[in-house]
Amino acid sequence: MPINNDETGYKLCKITGKKTLSGEKIQVNLHDGRNLILDTKTASAQEKGLEVGGVLQIAVPSQRVMSYIPFQEGSIGLVTDGRNEGLYGRIISVSPGTESRPRIARLETTGESFETPTKYIIPIGTDKPLVSTER
Repeated sequence: MPINNDETGYKLCKITGKKTLSGEKIQVNLHDGRNLILDTKTASAQEKGLEVGGVLQIAVPSQRVMSYIPFQEGSIGLVTDGRNEGLYGRIISVSPGTESRPRIARLETTGESFETPTKYIIPIGTDKPLVSTER
């Protein structure tokens, strides 16, 4: 699917890891191999609240963080793997996982709902998707 012209100025990157570094800095690891170092002294409240599983909207080519989409109930999620790949909908519940069972999210699309592991979902918006979802 081609990218709309208004979407070429940013990229959505899923947060896969986060750790605190010395000197009051936070390292955020992204799904595409990028690592961002944020200074907690100058970071916004939103940047301090980043969680693994959420998504950063990053400006291209400046690499500036534009916004953050949390992985939570009410967000819009896009399935990126598994038998439901390509489907998207509102995340209506997230069940905790165990050592042997992954976290599972229930998504609701127009007229149906389904469950899929959270590792297969990337949040793409809260009120409306930040990327085109039409085929």
